[in-house]
Amino acid sequence: MAERVILDFGSQLNNVDTFLHQSDSIDVQCSAATIQQMRQFVFKHPAVSEIGIVNPSGELVCNSFGLLPTPMFISEPPKKRGLRYHGPIISEFLQVSAFVLARTRHDGYEVNALLPTEWIKDMLHLSKYSELDYIAIVDSETGVPVFLQGDYSLPLGHSIFPIVQNIELEKLFDDQTRKFIHIRPFKNVPQLSVVVSKNARYLGLPSPVWLTALCLMYVLSWLGLVLLLNHYDKRVLSSRALLLGALNRQELFNVYQPLIDAKTQNILGAEVLIRWMHPVEGELGPTYFVPEAERDGTVLEMSLYQIDKAISDLAPVIAVKPDFKVSFNVNGYLLSCPSYIKKLCEAKSVFNNLTIELTERDVLSQAKIKSVLYQLVELGVEIAIDDFGTGYCGLQYLQSFPIDLLKIDQSFVASIGLDNLQSPVLNAVIEMADKLEKKLIAEGVETQLQADYLSARGVVVHQGWYYSKALKISAFKNLIQE
Repeated sequence: MAERVILDFGSQLNNVDTFLHQSDSIDVQCSAATIQQMRQFVFKHPAVSEIGIVNPSGELVCNSFGLLPTPMFISEPPKKRGLRYHGPIISEFLQVSAFVLARTRHDGYEVNALLPTEWIKDMLHLSKYSELDYIAIVDSETGVPVFLQGDYSLPLGHSIFPIVQNIELEKLFDDQTRKFIHIRPFKNVPQLSVVVSKNARYLGLPSPVWLTALCLMYVLSWLGLVLLLNHYDKRVLSSRALLLGALNRQELFNVYQPLIDAKTQNILGAEVLIRWMHPVEGELGPTYFVPEAERDGTVLEMSLYQIDKAISDLAPVIAVKPDFKVSFNVNGYLLSCPSYIKKLCEAKSVFNNLTIELTERDVLSQAKIKSVLYQLVELGVEIAIDDFGTGYCGLQYLQSFPIDLLKIDQSFVASIGLDNLQSPVLNAVIEMADKLEKKLIAEGVETQLQADYLSARGVVVHQGWYYSKALKISAFKNLIQE
């Protein structure tokens, strides 16, 4: 099992090490070519969130987001060569916990790479290694965990650290259980080792009393599971019945968020969003019912209803503006449903300029939808990535999937005009989209300053409360006629 962890995590270390091995050829003056080279590596490797260059004085001079106006003191880098690690630390730019791999060049400059702790947690999650009690990445010298999943324990009366070679043994641990432990140092970073532990393979035969107790627990567990599943079925059926009833009573309705041309102030289109006029709670936003609909499957009926409603609502607008852009939010599950694809084709016959928006997570986790997206593109449907910049959508996905449009997440737009560490990320997204010839829409524009900043950088299609909130169809038609 340790070999599997070494293979999973070690392969990412090898990729980073290969890049850092080439660090002597990197221009430490942080030229545009250097920044581009670092960005390309980050986009190609979702495991890496940032590349940085540190001068011999321990100051960060630039990173994959750009050249720093003033070098930022980090720490005095070690002078020895070879791959090494720091951390976990809190990234100054992204403000997330990260694990740092670094190499020192012949001239004393250090090039490092940040691996987000959340990414490591996902890769080494115990659910993927169900037979293990814990997985730990430890300092080979001291045994202190750098990363840990599960409850860390060690054998009693046996000296393990420092680790210089592979170790396998079965002993009584300090938590008074007998376990099997396997320890292996990483080949390219021997300062780190992986430690995995699981229950001992031979635990002895239980006594009759314990055997009876175990059988009783087994029966009670099954009874509890049956009751739990019965309760869950009732809850799901109840939730589904409520939402289907709301659809039949037409309590759900669309609102339309205008897409604005910042140069002409013309309304180019709208993003279609859904609301629920609950008979008791009043108007509810999607966060109150869409997650439940996704869990119980009602999201399909809801989405079909939403498209039908949009076709009916926008018919007068399309009659006057046949190229009016209409955009729907879609997830991977919907794109796997033939009835939804059929409904999209029906919508395309009405809306000449039809867009579907997916999140980065949908693109990454639903690789099987790639062929569906290509079929939709052939029909003339535009594919957009919503909330771009908040997930792990790397360069290879933007190039291999038929993505036409990126919607800049509102968190980056909100950083405009603030002395904020997210501002370089916004500029990097705009520059990358320009190089890849992807269209951009800015979400969450709320001030004149934000609108002017984005327009000056070529992002001219905006949506946000600076222009208009999402409107019911009557108010939306009035806005278009103004």
